[in-house]
Amino acid sequence: MKFLVTQELKQNSLLKLVVLFLLAILSIFLCTDLVLHHLQIGLTLEQASQTLLGNEEAFIEPLLFDVLLERVHVGIFTSMITLVLLSIIYMRVKNIAKSKVIHIAFISAILAPITLLLAYVYGTVFIVLWIGFFILWHLCALYLALATVWSLVR
Repeated sequence: MKFLVTQELKQNSLLKLVVLFLLAILSIFLCTDLVLHHLQIGLTLEQASQTLLGNEEAFIEPLLFDVLLERVHVGIFTSMITLVLLSIIYMRVKNIAKSKVIHIAFISAILAPITLLLAYVYGTVFIVLWIGFFILWHLCALYLALATVWSLVR
Protein backbone atom coordinates (compact mmCIF):
# COMPACT_ATOMS: atom_id res chain seq x y z
CA MET A 1 0.00 0.00 0.00
CA LYS A 2 2.97 2.24 -0.61
CA PHE A 3 1.04 3.96 -3.39
CA LEU A 4 -1.17 5.55 -0.75
CA VAL A 5 1.74 7.76 0.29
CA THR A 6 3.53 8.30 -3.01
CA GLN A 7 2.31 9.22 -6.50
CA GLU A 8 3.39 5.80 -7.78
CA LEU A 9 -0.14 4.68 -8.70
CA LYS A 10 -0.41 7.13 -11.60
CA GLN A 11 2.94 6.09 -13.09
CA ASN A 12 2.92 2.32 -12.54
CA SER A 13 0.43 0.53 -14.79
CA LEU A 14 0.96 -2.85 -13.13
CA LEU A 15 0.16 -1.37 -9.72
CA LYS A 16 -2.95 0.21 -11.22
CA LEU A 17 -4.05 -3.22 -12.47
CA VAL A 18 -3.50 -4.73 -9.01
CA VAL A 19 -5.63 -2.02 -7.41
CA LEU A 20 -8.33 -2.51 -10.06
CA PHE A 21 -8.26 -6.25 -9.35
CA LEU A 22 -8.60 -5.58 -5.60
CA LEU A 23 -11.54 -3.26 -6.25
CA ALA A 24 -13.17 -5.87 -8.48
CA ILE A 25 -12.79 -8.55 -5.80
CA LEU A 26 -14.23 -6.23 -3.13
CA SER A 27 -17.16 -5.37 -5.42
CA ILE A 28 -17.86 -9.06 -5.98
CA PHE A 29 -17.65 -9.60 -2.22
CA LEU A 30 -20.19 -6.82 -1.59
CA CYS A 31 -22.65 -8.24 -4.12
CA THR A 32 -22.33 -11.80 -2.86
CA ASP A 33 -22.62 -10.59 0.74
CA LEU A 34 -26.00 -9.09 -0.13
CA VAL A 35 -27.08 -12.37 -1.73
CA LEU A 36 -25.78 -14.40 1.21
CA HIS A 37 -27.65 -12.32 3.77
CA HIS A 38 -30.78 -12.49 1.65
CA LEU A 39 -30.56 -16.29 1.60
CA GLN A 40 -29.59 -16.73 5.26
CA ILE A 41 -31.59 -14.05 7.09
CA GLY A 42 -33.66 -12.37 4.43
CA LEU A 43 -33.69 -8.81 3.21
CA THR A 44 -37.48 -8.56 3.31
CA LEU A 45 -39.43 -7.82 6.46
CA GLU A 46 -41.37 -11.08 6.38
CA GLN A 47 -38.39 -13.32 5.71
CA ALA A 48 -36.12 -11.61 8.27
CA SER A 49 -38.88 -11.72 10.91
CA GLN A 50 -39.34 -15.44 10.41
CA THR A 51 -35.62 -16.07 10.60
CA LEU A 52 -34.94 -13.95 13.69
CA LEU A 53 -38.17 -14.38 15.65
CA GLY A 54 -39.45 -17.69 14.29
CA ASN A 55 -42.94 -18.63 13.16
CA GLU A 56 -45.03 -21.04 15.24
CA GLU A 57 -47.55 -21.67 12.46
CA ALA A 58 -44.85 -22.70 9.98
CA PHE A 59 -42.80 -24.51 12.69
CA ILE A 60 -39.79 -22.25 12.16
CA GLU A 61 -37.53 -21.94 15.18
CA PRO A 62 -36.07 -18.51 16.00
CA LEU A 63 -32.39 -18.00 15.33
CA LEU A 64 -30.24 -18.88 18.32
CA PHE A 65 -28.67 -15.86 19.99
CA ASP A 66 -25.13 -17.28 19.85
CA VAL A 67 -25.49 -17.86 16.10
CA LEU A 68 -26.73 -14.29 15.70
CA LEU A 69 -23.88 -12.96 17.82
CA GLU A 70 -21.34 -14.88 15.74
CA ARG A 71 -22.87 -13.50 12.53
CA VAL A 72 -22.72 -9.96 13.94
CA HIS A 73 -19.11 -10.47 15.02
CA VAL A 74 -18.02 -11.63 11.57
CA GLY A 75 -20.13 -8.93 9.90
CA ILE A 76 -18.52 -6.12 11.88
CA PHE A 77 -15.03 -7.38 11.05
CA THR A 78 -15.62 -7.83 7.33
CA SER A 79 -17.51 -4.56 6.92
CA MET A 80 -14.83 -2.50 8.64
CA ILE A 81 -11.96 -4.12 6.71
CA THR A 82 -13.81 -3.67 3.42
CA LEU A 83 -14.74 -0.06 4.10
CA VAL A 84 -11.27 0.89 5.34
CA LEU A 85 -9.67 -0.51 2.18
CA LEU A 86 -12.22 1.10 -0.12
CA SER A 87 -12.16 4.48 1.60
CA ILE A 88 -8.35 4.70 1.72
CA ILE A 89 -8.04 3.90 -1.96
CA TYR A 90 -10.95 6.20 -2.84
CA MET A 91 -9.49 9.13 -0.90
CA ARG A 92 -6.05 8.65 -2.45
CA VAL A 93 -7.23 8.26 -6.03
CA LYS A 94 -9.73 11.12 -5.82
CA ASN A 95 -7.24 13.21 -3.80
CA ILE A 96 -9.79 14.32 -1.19
CA ALA A 97 -9.56 14.70 2.58
CA LYS A 98 -13.14 13.79 3.52
CA SER A 99 -16.30 12.53 1.91
CA LYS A 100 -19.91 12.32 3.04
CA VAL A 101 -20.28 8.95 1.31
CA ILE A 102 -17.49 7.52 3.47
CA HIS A 103 -19.12 8.87 6.62
CA ILE A 104 -22.52 7.47 5.65
CA ALA A 105 -20.97 4.11 4.78
CA PHE A 106 -19.17 3.75 8.10
CA ILE A 107 -22.08 4.97 10.21
CA SER A 108 -24.55 2.65 8.49
CA ALA A 109 -22.10 -0.27 8.69
CA ILE A 110 -21.78 0.29 12.44
CA LEU A 111 -25.52 0.72 12.98
CA ALA A 112 -26.50 -2.35 10.92
CA PRO A 113 -25.25 -5.00 13.40
CA ILE A 114 -26.52 -2.97 16.36
CA THR A 115 -30.02 -2.83 14.88
CA LEU A 116 -29.83 -6.55 14.03
CA LEU A 117 -29.17 -7.35 17.68
CA LEU A 118 -31.97 -5.01 18.76
CA ALA A 119 -34.28 -6.64 16.20
CA TYR A 120 -33.75 -9.96 17.94
CA VAL A 121 -35.17 -8.47 21.13
CA TYR A 122 -37.58 -5.73 20.00
CA GLY A 123 -38.78 -6.95 16.63
CA THR A 124 -40.17 -5.34 13.51
CA VAL A 125 -39.00 -1.72 13.74
CA PHE A 126 -35.39 -2.72 14.17
CA ILE A 127 -35.65 -5.36 11.42
CA VAL A 128 -36.64 -2.62 8.98
CA LEU A 129 -33.79 -0.43 10.24
CA TRP A 130 -31.31 -3.31 9.90
CA ILE A 131 -32.37 -3.96 6.30
CA GLY A 132 -32.05 -0.27 5.49
CA PHE A 133 -28.64 0.21 7.11
CA PHE A 134 -27.32 -3.05 5.67
CA ILE A 135 -28.31 -2.20 2.11
CA LEU A 136 -27.17 1.43 2.53
CA TRP A 137 -23.61 0.58 3.55
CA HIS A 138 -23.33 -1.93 0.72
CA LEU A 139 -24.53 0.65 -1.82
CA CYS A 140 -22.12 3.27 -0.45
CA ALA A 141 -19.25 0.78 -0.59
CA LEU A 142 -20.13 -0.17 -4.16
CA TYR A 143 -20.19 3.52 -5.05
CA LEU A 144 -16.71 3.97 -3.54
CA ALA A 145 -15.41 1.01 -5.52
CA LEU A 146 -17.01 2.02 -8.82
CA ALA A 147 -16.03 5.70 -8.50
CA THR A 148 -12.45 4.65 -7.84
CA VAL A 149 -12.43 2.27 -10.79
CA TRP A 150 -13.87 5.01 -13.00
CA SER A 151 -11.13 7.42 -11.90
CA LEU A 152 -8.38 4.87 -12.48
CA VAL A 153 -9.62 3.81 -15.91
CA ARG A 154 -10.08 7.27 -17.40
